[in-house]
Amino acid sequence: MREMSYHWIIPLAATLATVGLGLFVLRAAPRNELRKVFVFGAVSLAFWNLIYVVFYSVGDRNLAFELLRPIRSGAMFLFPAVLHLTLSLPGRQRHVLLRRILALDYAIFAGLVLANAFDLVVKDLRVVQWGYYSVGTPLYGLFIVLVLANFIGAFTVLIYEYRTTNDARMRLQLKFWLFGMAIALPLGLTNMLPAYGVPIYPLGNLGSAAWAGIVAYAIARHRLMDIDIVVSKGIAYLGGLVLLVLPAFLLSIGMQRLAFGEVHSDLSAGLLMLLVSMAVLFPVVRSRAEARIERSLFPQKQASRQALAAFARSVIRILDRERLIRECCDKLHEVFSLERLALFVLDDTRGSIELERALGTPPSSSSFAADHALSRWLSNHTDTILRDELEQGRLGPVATILVDVCRVNNWEVVVPLATGNVVRGFIALGPRRDLQAFTTGDLDLLSSVAAQASIALENARLYEELRKSRDIINRTGRLSALGTLAAGIAHEIRNPLVSIQTFFQLAPERLDDEEFITSFLGLAEAEVQRISSLIDELLTFAKSPATSVGEVDVGDVIERTITLLAPQAKAQRVDLRRVELGDKPILLGDPDHILQVLINIVLNAIQATPFGGTVSVATRLVEHELGPFCQIEIRDTGPGVPAEIREAIFNPFFTTKDKGTGLGLPIAHQIVSEAGGFISLDSTVGQGSRFFIYLPLAGGRGEVESDKESVRSA
Repeated sequence: MREMSYHWIIPLAATLATVGLGLFVLRAAPRNELRKVFVFGAVSLAFWNLIYVVFYSVGDRNLAFELLRPIRSGAMFLFPAVLHLTLSLPGRQRHVLLRRILALDYAIFAGLVLANAFDLVVKDLRVVQWGYYSVGTPLYGLFIVLVLANFIGAFTVLIYEYRTTNDARMRLQLKFWLFGMAIALPLGLTNMLPAYGVPIYPLGNLGSAAWAGIVAYAIARHRLMDIDIVVSKGIAYLGGLVLLVLPAFLLSIGMQRLAFGEVHSDLSAGLLMLLVSMAVLFPVVRSRAEARIERSLFPQKQASRQALAAFARSVIRILDRERLIRECCDKLHEVFSLERLALFVLDDTRGSIELERALGTPPSSSSFAADHALSRWLSNHTDTILRDELEQGRLGPVATILVDVCRVNNWEVVVPLATGNVVRGFIALGPRRDLQAFTTGDLDLLSSVAAQASIALENARLYEELRKSRDIINRTGRLSALGTLAAGIAHEIRNPLVSIQTFFQLAPERLDDEEFITSFLGLAEAEVQRISSLIDELLTFAKSPATSVGEVDVGDVIERTITLLAPQAKAQRVDLRRVELGDKPILLGDPDHILQVLINIVLNAIQATPFGGTVSVATRLVEHELGPFCQIEIRDTGPGVPAEIREAIFNPFFTTKDKGTGLGLPIAHQIVSEAGGFISLDSTVGQGSRFFIYLPLAGGRGEVESDKESVRSA
């Protein structure tokens, strides 16, 4: 028999921590082999730590030996489980040889477990300073060799995976695994050395718990911090823990010496564990208690803050400037129950700060010039301004410049809207209707909302500039196509005008010829009508209409396209035709945008087709994995698109023509994408190309007729 000691506390804590980590991974990690193996390994590791609980807590040697026999059997499977864990990394296929080695490894340890049941691995226990330790047989030496072999094998696999993987997330996870092993192996060796007479305190239980925690984090966490951040945070946390706990622990030792004349080791160890536990748990308990108390006593305030915090997280996704300003002001006005609120934004052209929105009593001034005191202050400061601090002079002599502005407008808080070090405006908040003061928590929340709103305002500004740039490019593409169409139509108009001119020249001589007058009058009327239709179509296309999304008859749009491009096709001696397949789908989109897409692509096809060739346009209904679509096929008999430039033809300003702008296909691609569709190309060099335009249907499959295929040539 021997006296009990306090050393059992550490392995018991490691056991509980390991079980907790196993349950954490079981609940949080994805359902795969890695999770199952880790949980199995965590159970084995808990048995391994229980061995040392018995070593240090049971005074009777015979009882300890009997308890250790089943516990040791469970612990022995820890080491093949470690190797199995490294071979279960996701995304890797295990080689047949590795699977056989792993099966053999489990079989060998199963044999050791069987031998352990007959005391053929550990034959006795011997007393050491901190408890008992195993007295091994020759099989115990084999067990130690196998343990080292399994750890070396696992380490080798991890290094190999780290050096060969191309997955950034997997690489980061492996960093954690290797980091955990670098901690666990040296500490684990301290548990082996006392069996061979080396007088060193075993710290392997701490190492095993640390390893399990690090691996569990790497397995279960969806987003991982980089290893250097974890190490720096861990060292900082441990340093703070030591600075807090160590003075109190030393004070307790001094008080024991003064009170009892000696230091009680068991009492000191218990106090140390108590202090560490309190230091670790206090921040968690405090934050949860605060949240619960605030929810219980002030539920409306808690709900309002949560709503504002959620708005701060979502505001960055708003790209419409007017909506952003409106929702930001309304949310702040509602949450803080303000009497007045004003939001000012910097005007880049004039340099002044202009009022964008006001709720309640409007401010005395709707603009602050660039040389105004408030503007100069904001240009150098990004911190929240509290009126109370201004009036008490806490911000220095410059506070007197701002205090009058706040008093005149009855503003309590001014929150700058800054991106980086550049202030883009500010939000001014008046007093609250409930007469509550703005607390530090309120100011922190306001700063968070202002920071996100500032980024959102900048994004909205950039998005508006991008939209204007797209409109300019779109207009440029329309003008380029318009020039080509005008040239073809001018030539087309000249012929009927010549016929009409000839008629008027001959008319005075043949006024008595009724047949001549009748036939030529009909011909002239038809030609004038044709000229009028061409000019109407050209003028319609030349306009830059606002987007008008609605139901579009694709057949009508194709007819307009063929009418506009018929002169160009005729000049190129290309047969431009529409193929009727029976499907007459109704699209959802803007008819003028769809017309621009068809003109850009069909015009390209005409220009690419040699004399005597054919360009055809057909429509059909198709089923796609994204749903039903209208497919518009534009087929030509040109030279085809070489494979090396197929990816580049949709890039802006890429062209193979001598006088091309390179905007037709990119604009078409952009318009179709914004409409919820896409474009694909099928081309064979020397045999022509087929462009497929997929556009979403308007609420259904459209109207389908069963007419036989017919062809209308231009």
